[in-house]
Amino acid sequence: MKKTIINIIIILCSISLWACDSSSEKRIKTLEDKLTDVYAASNSEVVNRVNIIVAASNDHNYTLAMNELGILSASQINTSDQEKAIKSLMTQLRYNLEDEDAANKKAFANRQP
Repeated sequence: MKKTIINIIIILCSISLWACDSSSEKRIKTLEDKLTDVYAASNSEVVNRVNIIVAASNDHNYTLAMNELGILSASQINTSDQEKAIKSLMTQLRYNLEDEDAANKKAFANRQP
């Protein structure tokens, strides 16, 4: 009986270690990835707009990305997942824009004699 329990524990530990294999780690999706995913089945015009948003966000062109998100939000009827993805990315872009603006103001203030 004791040997059976030890064998079960060894098997469970082996399965746990196998499940934690580093090659099978899940990648955390970015907000841009989530936006791309929820619009993947949309028509090409919408997919192109999403690609513009993602590229602008990755290039730190937050104003363009936010403007395009606004157009995307207003130009069609969106599912709840799509609206959620738009809102999440819009919020993050707004924070990024505010952080960038604060950093620019600080850099400008430091240059003043």
